[in-house]
Amino acid sequence: MSEQSASTSTLVEAVPGGETIHGALYRYGLGVLFAANVFGSGSVYILADAGANFAFTLLWVLPLAFLIDIALHDMSARLAVANEPLADYIVDALPIGGPTVVVGISLMSALWAVSNYAVAGAALAWLMPGLDNVVVGIVLAAGAGIAIVQLKVYDRVEAAIATAVFAVFGSYGLLLIGLDVPWQSVAAGLQPMLASDIGYLTTVIALLGTTVYWPNFFIQSSIQPTKEWTNIWRYRQDNAVGIATTLLIGSFVMIVSAITLTEGEMTLTGPGVPLADILGQSALVVFMLAVFLASITSATGTLFGAGFMIPQSLGKDTVFGDTAFRRTVIGLIVLSAVTALPMLIYTGFGPVQMAIIMPAVNGAIGLPITVFALIGAVNTYYDIEWYENAAFLAAGLVLLIGSLTTIQSLYETIIGIL
Repeated sequence: MSEQSASTSTLVEAVPGGETIHGALYRYGLGVLFAANVFGSGSVYILADAGANFAFTLLWVLPLAFLIDIALHDMSARLAVANEPLADYIVDALPIGGPTVVVGISLMSALWAVSNYAVAGAALAWLMPGLDNVVVGIVLAAGAGIAIVQLKVYDRVEAAIATAVFAVFGSYGLLLIGLDVPWQSVAAGLQPMLASDIGYLTTVIALLGTTVYWPNFFIQSSIQPTKEWTNIWRYRQDNAVGIATTLLIGSFVMIVSAITLTEGEMTLTGPGVPLADILGQSALVVFMLAVFLASITSATGTLFGAGFMIPQSLGKDTVFGDTAFRRTVIGLIVLSAVTALPMLIYTGFGPVQMAIIMPAVNGAIGLPITVFALIGAVNTYYDIEWYENAAFLAAGLVLLIGSLTTIQSLYETIIGIL
């Protein structure tokens, strides 16, 4: 057992039931990390945009995402128990071009970081009127991401991310107490429906792309040397807490936005308007600070997946926080920040548009690839029951069909912005 894991275990056992903050983070920290990855700027603006423009009609996507996420995390948890990283499986399964595929999809995950650093830079420029420069804000945000990576110690990263996540989004649940919520309309929104409207379809795949977060599956399948868990139920418990928290808070944001925001293009401060209207203008400052922090933690945590994937594609055994991991993540942070700058300057994309479109791109391309790789991997290393495979394939087919039916609308949306 590593020195870090041993010290963590001692802290858990020092108090009956292990109910210390450190112990809780050890037990649920991975789920918190996954929640932090999901709740970056993309989720904030996608959920608020969905509520503002489609009211409650897209709420059904969230329970669907929960079921799919549970199935996929169960697969990656089994790989973690067997200590068989998903990236290793892809390389082995594709003797020609396997490393290229892994590197390619890991670079695609960096699109999340690009959008997150763009939003973080814009938020910092808003928070510091004297700065008033998104470019400088992006550079500072990237520096903060590098600092998180250089913490090196896994549970410290979990603790930092946990603090930011719950500070950001817990307030939306409190807002529901003071709002006149039409619960009958909320219930009707849980009934699945599809429409041919381009914006509707793009939002559906964006919601799936930002909540069923495929870099998390690469992280989880590689985390066994760090967590040292060999009991799959520990992963399942951790996953359930993280996923349920993510989607519960997501429903808060969507419902509040449906009630308080009007239709139209989402703005940088748009999701914070309900907070400011009810709690005062200072709440908008708190919201923008929270967006800045959430963008950094999500961008950095997302790239943790690539921190495993790229060294693994080169045949290296990588653990969280080692030299290869940190160099990869830091390199991609720099690349993401550098990419965000010309996109903002030379294209029609604004930070919020990037935050909405990038998860949709990942949902349409990276997510189906990851899902079917997971199905192949778990069947390679385990004797899977037919009903389990049926559930896994159902999840994969839903995402594949969703990707095929929305890819054109997503393309048209991007072309329209450019």
